Amino acid sequence: MRPPATLTDGVVVLRELREDDRAVVLSTMGDELVHTWLNMPAEPRDADFDSLIRAAREGRVSGDRIDYTVTEAGSDVALGAVIASRRARDNYEVAYLAGAAGRGRGYMTRAVRLLCEWLFQEGVGRLELRTHPGNEPSQRLAERAGFQREGLERKSIWLHGQRQDAIVWSLLPDDPRYAREAPKGV
Repeated sequence: MRPPATLTDGVVVLRELREDDRAVVLSTMGDELVHTWLNMPAEPRDADFDSLIRAAREGRVSGDRIDYTVTEAGSDVALGAVIASRRARDNYEVAYLAGAAGRGRGYMTRAVRLLCEWLFQEGVGRLELRTHPGNEPSQRLAERAGFQREGLERKSIWLHGQRQDAIVWSLLPDDPRYAREAPKGV
């Protein structure tokens, strides 16, 4: 699978992570809400960005991971990211995060949908994502993107050095899409 350099629905643009995203990405890593739900460094440094950009490039080459930076069409400022990682049996796990400027405007829902549609066009047969039981905004986004809640995996993820439960969600190519629409105009 060879991911395109960009994907767009006319409202959001997904593009490759670039060196000039450094300041925004480091700021997002340090965002309190992002840090609550993801294993981000307490005090993000340049080395953390360097590690991320290296992982994104290596993952794209190997096909094991596809990272996209989410931007608004007409603006090239990073608002968040969507990531697809290959798992067992050629399933992919989708993850997403947004900085403060990317939240509450429907952009991340659009970005997740766009990535999922491209993966299905490429022949992927199952997409999964995991949310922490306490992360209700992430659960609502999963629902808006059409994912179906499958159940609770006990102590299946690591968060801040501790095993935590995770809600497992899935989306199949023939599932009905988009339980709730994104806000109009975004």
